Amino acid sequence: MDRLLTWKSGWDKENPLDIRTGLVGKDDGAWVAGPVPGARYRDLGLAEATGGLLGARHVRGAGTTDWQFHELDFQWFFVLKGELKIRTEDGRDLTLGKGASAYQPPFWRHEIYAVSDDYEAIEVTGPAGFETVAGRDAVKPVRAEDFAHLKGIYTFDEPGEYVRGDGPRAWSLYRDLGTRGPTDGRVHIHIIKLDYEQPSPPGGTGEHRHTMAQWFLPLRGWIDISAEGQPDRRLHAGDFMMLSRGAAHNAFDASRDYMTLEFCVPADYETVAP
Repeated sequence: MDRLLTWKSGWDKENPLDIRTGLVGKDDGAWVAGPVPGARYRDLGLAEATGGLLGARHVRGAGTTDWQFHELDFQWFFVLKGELKIRTEDGRDLTLGKGASAYQPPFWRHEIYAVSDDYEAIEVTGPAGFETVAGRDAVKPVRAEDFAHLKGIYTFDEPGEYVRGDGPRAWSLYRDLGTRGPTDGRVHIHIIKLDYEQPSPPGGTGEHRHTMAQWFLPLRGWIDISAEGQPDRRLHAGDFMMLSRGAAHNAFDASRDYMTLEFCVPADYETVAP
């Protein structure tokens, strides 16, 4: 059996973090300067909801970087708009446009050498705060050896990447964004979209709970959701909702074009009715 990787933030799939239930609307929060010149950042509340173990930001703007790596446990981003060009330490030269995602292992050298003016992305890191080391030949710390076998995983929005859900989820299509394996089952991120050709179940999903914590961010359309301790809400593209582990909720209606990012901690979980 492969040895599980140790994250400096201390949690794993057997002892996962939790996320405090909350919502950051698409128009909430201030846009501020950040680590990359030319880019602007809007905090999505995940750092506060997890005590800093994870962080999520909405990024805008054409900010490029020199060769660099990050001293962290987890980095992932998803392109909402525009495109980014990136070179990686294993020799790849990639253009990531709308709908592309990137998982980058800890200490993964990369260079962002071109970004369109209309670029927007969602970025998730663990922990929320981390150090960046610049330089093509910058020396990596000893801890980096534990992650040296991991490679960047880059996915693209292509029809063949979507598969139909099982059982009661047969009315949705899913696209796996590749984070389960390299995180030892700590994190699973996928896209869910409704299948236009399948009728949605009356009443939506029905009230249920998961043994995971989750967040989701609609990419298009809208969804009506009730959640334990929260008022009923209609979420639109750009709204960011977090649900704690075990929180009862029901997605009781959605537009036919609804599509969302969903983030699950841990990757494997059970779903039960209250």
